Amino acid sequence: MVINSVSATQRSIHEVELNRSQVISGRVSDVITSAGFTYTEVDTGKEKVWATCPGVISLKAGDMVSFSADIPVHNFHSKSLGRDFTTIYFIQQYMTDKGISTITTPHGEIEKQQMIDPAMPSSTATRGEVSRGDYLREASLKGLNGKQRMLSEFKGKPLIINVWASWCGPCRAEMGSLERLAQKYNGREFNVIGVSTDDYHNKAMAFIEQTGITFENYHDSRLILENMLGANTIPLTVLVDEQGRILEKVRGAREWDSPEIVDAIGRVLNIKMTEQDH
Repeated sequence: MVINSVSATQRSIHEVELNRSQVISGRVSDVITSAGFTYTEVDTGKEKVWATCPGVISLKAGDMVSFSADIPVHNFHSKSLGRDFTTIYFIQQYMTDKGISTITTPHGEIEKQQMIDPAMPSSTATRGEVSRGDYLREASLKGLNGKQRMLSEFKGKPLIINVWASWCGPCRAEMGSLERLAQKYNGREFNVIGVSTDDYHNKAMAFIEQTGITFENYHDSRLILENMLGANTIPLTVLVDEQGRILEKVRGAREWDSPEIVDAIGRVLNIKMTEQDH
C-alpha cells in the first residue's frame, strides 16, 4: 500500500479562509523534503514548531506562512527522516502572502489543490475490488469507537467511507475536516464512517483518542474492506448511495468541510446539504 497525495483533476478548489482561532503563523526557518512530503520549521516569534504537508512545496527559509493547527501529533517518529518530533502538525496546505502554496511535480510543473470529481483512477485494481457503479458486498465491521456492525446496516441512507491508517500523513491531515463534516451532516443527509487498515488495533485506537474523532470507525486488520473498496492507496474516500452502490472514489486528502467540497458531495449523492442544528 502506498500513500497518495493530492493529484491533478479537472476542477480546482477555491481558496478556503482559515479559522483564525486555529491558525499558526510565522517565518519558515527550515525546510526538508522527504518521501513526497515537505516538512517546515516555523518560527512564530514565541516558539518554533514543525508542520508537514503532502507534496513538494515551493517554500524556502524566510517565507512567511500560516496553517491550520487542527491536527497536532505528539511524539511522532518519521521513518523517512529517521528522527522524532515532540509535536508536528499534519496539514492540508500552507497559506503564504501569495495565497495557497502550490505543489511542484517532479517535472517542475505546478498543481493546485483540486476538487473531488472526477476521482483519480487507481493504477491497478485490488483483489475483489468493487468498481464505481457496482454494489458493495456484505461485510462485518469490527468497531473501534463503536459497536460491531454489518455493512448492510447502513443501507437506506447515503454513506461516506474513509479508509485511513494512523501512520499515513495525508490521512492525518484530512481527519479534522472529516470530523467537522460529520459533526454538521452525519446521520442526517448521510452517514460517515472510517475504516482503519492499521495492523494493530491499539495503534488505530490511539489515533482516534488522540484526535478526538467522534464518528464511527472500524478496524480492517484482515483487509477485507481494503480489497473490496480498492484501497491500494490511502487515504481513500468512497461515496455510496442509499442502496449500497459506489458512486465515486476519491483518492488523496481533501478539506472535506470546505464549501466547494460540501457542494460536490451534495451533487454526487444527489441530496440537499443542510447542516445539523447544535
